[in-house]
Order: sequence, then C-alpha cells, then structure tokens
Amino acid sequence: MNKEKYESIRPLIVLLGLAELTWLSYWLLRNSHESGFTAAVTGWALVMLVWMVWVARAGKRGLYLKHTRWLSNFIGINLVLAFGILWFKCVPGAWHGVIHAAGLATYQELASIHILRLLAVGAIIKYLQRQLPLHFLVLGAIPDFMFALSAVVVTMLLNEHTLSHAFLIAWHTTGMLVFFGALSMFFSVPSPFYIWRTVPDASIAFKFPMLLAPNFTVPLFMLAHAFALVKLIT
Repeated sequence: MNKEKYESIRPLIVLLGLAELTWLSYWLLRNSHESGFTAAVTGWALVMLVWMVWVARAGKRGLYLKHTRWLSNFIGINLVLAFGILWFKCVPGAWHGVIHAAGLATYQELASIHILRLLAVGAIIKYLQRQLPLHFLVLGAIPDFMFALSAVVVTMLLNEHTLSHAFLIAWHTTGMLVFFGALSMFFSVPSPFYIWRTVPDASIAFKFPMLLAPNFTVPLFMLAHAFALVKLIT
C-alpha cells in the first residue's frame, strides 16, 4: 500500500476508538434496568468522546510532541484508565452495575473485541514507509498484532470449547502487558527514557492521528481487559 493511499484512510483509528467505546457501552447497558447506572455509563461515554476530540485537537497543534519530556502519551493512558476506574467506583451503585454487566457477558464476547487490534498493522505499514523506527516495530507493533491474532484463535476456540479460568486470566493479563512495549516510543524522542537517535524517530506517535492510540484506543482496550478480569475473578 503506497503512502498516499494509507494516509487517505488514516481516520480508521477514529472509527476504531468509536467502535471500542460503543462496544464497551453496549456491554454495560444492554441488561441495565437501573436509571442511575445508565446515567453513569452515559456520562462516562460522553466524557470519553470529549477527551477524544481534545486529544485530536491538541495533537494537531503539536502539544503532545512538544512535551515528550513529560511523557505526554503515557500521561494520557493513565488519565483514561484512572478516570474510568474512579468514575465507576465513586458513582453510587455504578461498581455493582459493572460487576453485574461483566457477569452477563460471555467469554467469547470479551475476547472478540481484541480482534480489532489487528489494526496494529497500521504501525507496521508506517515502519515499512520509514515513518517509525525498528525498536517501536519490534517492541510495540508486532506484539500487539500477534496478540490480535491470538484473539482470533481464542474467540474461535470459545465458540466450540470451554477454556479454563486460569488460561483466560493469563491471556487477558498478557493482553494488557503487551501494551507496555509501546513505551519504546520514548526511546528516540526527548524523554527520561531516551536511549539513542534514530532516523526516523518515533515522533509520529505524538501527532494526530497516531497519538489517539496511546491516548484513547489503548486504554479502552485495557479497560476491556479489566472488565473481563472482573468477570473472571469476582
């Protein structure tokens, strides 16, 4: 795929984020009969939409690239995760609603959302176009893409078989840990983790649209894993 054609479809990451948000909201609301919990989920989803718009605008203005020394993308991941957990923990009755919704979701559903991570192929394409460095490909893009392939296999297996709780807990935990490889984006830009100068460096990861991954789509996938772990552990 040539660069011009790939760049013409780059808003796919926006659609990915909206698909994740819709998927998570559906899981939470489909069997909800509590108006308070419905309001809590709706409020969370609206805040996430506003956050996505703000991140996109900030990325276009170069704000994230300007502040790589402050681990700008990593801060975004933590903000989304912390807000999601604290929101449902602090709103009265919301955490009970999350546990109830998780109990009703099937293991196959909880695995299938991660098939969307096949879009990590976009980062692989950017490496082939010499827009991303090798260390990001090896530590970030390929592990994420491989986990997405495993999601295809696990989803198919769950259609025919029952996988053990221990396996599913380990699988979802691995899915969360895989994302930490993307911290290699800081290895070649000004940051506390700077190791060496590469051409190209990882500066594109701090620009729109790619910065939506660490600041929106990745933490939503992590919340999806957390949602699955709630079902598996409680």
